[in-house]
Amino acid sequence: MLKTLSRIAAAAASALLAAASAQAFPDKPITLIVPFGAGTSVDANGRDLGQALNALGKVTAVVDNRAGAEGTIGAMAVLNAPADGHTLMVTSSSIPVLDPLVRKGMQFDPVKDFTPICAMSRTSNVINITGSNPIKNAAELIAADKANPGKLTFAYSSATTRLAGELFAQASGIKLTAVPYKASAAGLTDMASGVVDLFFIDHVSVGPLLQSNKARALAVSGDKRVGSLPNVPNAREIGVPGYNIQPWFGVYVSSKTPPAVVAQVRDLVMQALNTPTTKATLERRGQDPILVCGDAMAKFQAEEIELWRGVLKKAGIEPQ
Repeated sequence: MLKTLSRIAAAAASALLAAASAQAFPDKPITLIVPFGAGTSVDANGRDLGQALNALGKVTAVVDNRAGAEGTIGAMAVLNAPADGHTLMVTSSSIPVLDPLVRKGMQFDPVKDFTPICAMSRTSNVINITGSNPIKNAAELIAADKANPGKLTFAYSSATTRLAGELFAQASGIKLTAVPYKASAAGLTDMASGVVDLFFIDHVSVGPLLQSNKARALAVSGDKRVGSLPNVPNAREIGVPGYNIQPWFGVYVSSKTPPAVVAQVRDLVMQALNTPTTKATLERRGQDPILVCGDAMAKFQAEEIELWRGVLKKAGIEPQ
């Protein structure tokens, strides 16, 4: 009887504590940790979300870039912070979808250790080559590599950018040499200077290099062109429909966060993302807004993992 009463009392105390935590949220600034470098699409999306949250007038949001180790440093920073809803991760689908499939020995489980809040947008991957390289289009790229298999190199800094290069090589029947980088900024710098030849990354991240002619876009993934690159053909147009990788961006919290707090975080993020200003900002940068939250986002993530599991198996790409 005493044990039963003790359990009831403990449960009641726990419920009261959770309720108190929920009522207190948010009681300090929210930190949006971006596990990739400044200037990337993930960074831009994190800053858009921060501005949108601040505009609500209910909370102060700040962005904290924690780049390195293909997103691991930033992800661990979220997991090591108090699980009180005040530390969020804004990431590309590289971490929650592709990392579980292509990386071995990770310090965390991208599925079990994080709770989905909302997916916010989707973009297209782009084949970018050093601006001074004589190769002018995708057909010349494929011909050059077939003449010297493996001579052309591509930089990668995440599961998404690695997989994009691998998939293009598989789909076009060529062999590229992958070169890993801790952060995309370093890889982009080396691609611009010709240390590496290619970087398969989104148009926002490579935008300044394209504008300065230090890089040139050869094609975009999928079956439609990107509004900000109207003259760049899509994968279907260049005859490589298998190059179809379209990263998306989303918000997560530690799975240790109390459900009541998760609900409040989700409501705040939904309000911030579901405004005409935020949607217009995403579209202006060539992204497709998608507002999928809570359980629906968890289902969306699970479906994406299974989709890419099949793609990787068909392409013969093994975890490393």
